Amino acid sequence: MSDSIATRTLLLAVGCSAIVLSACSPAAEPQAAPEGDASMAAAEQPMPMAQTPFSPAEMKMHEAMMAATGASADETWARKTIPHHQGALDMSEIVLRDTQDAEIRRMAQKTIEMQTQDIAELRRWLETQAGATSDSPSPTGQDMPFAAAESKMKDAMMGATGGNTDQTWARKMIAHHQGALDMARVVLERSPGAEIEQMAQKTIEMQTADIGELQTWLQSNGANAG
Repeated sequence: MSDSIATRTLLLAVGCSAIVLSACSPAAEPQAAPEGDASMAAAEQPMPMAQTPFSPAEMKMHEAMMAATGASADETWARKTIPHHQGALDMSEIVLRDTQDAEIRRMAQKTIEMQTQDIAELRRWLETQAGATSDSPSPTGQDMPFAAAESKMKDAMMGATGGNTDQTWARKMIAHHQGALDMARVVLERSPGAEIEQMAQKTIEMQTADIGELQTWLQSNGANAG
């Protein structure tokens, strides 16, 4: 009987030792994720957008522009330019509430007046000349000539910030106006009708002049015009 008890005790001790050794072995430890995998996972996380007083107006503008399409390049340009200009109005109204700078006030007021007129002109053209209704099929693939210009403008505007509201508005408006130039050049390459060509040329002239004024203001107010 004593020999049987001793044998069972010995077997129990050996079993416990095996369990302890197994738990302490390197194979039992969880493997750390490779450094490369961790870096890739971090890179896949979207960069947070810098929030400014203009962020809601920007997002509203970009979403409306992306949704705006027409049956031709002319019509699509007109439909996209309306919310584009409305974005300038909204952002200019925001800066007018905060700014104490006389030159910023002048440029913002001018933007509101000129782009309000342009919106009315574009709407008149759509009412009388556009050949498609709101339920027309949306352009796809090769028929989306403004996609690259829109994407470039969105990225530039999202990344534009400054030391204060005035500088931020000026930087965002430069990117905004450059987007208008790029889209106007695209529609001109598509051989538009005479009236659209006239409006696109006017957009290029006006927005080029506005960019020059904004860059001059930034250079005079302690900020690199970029």
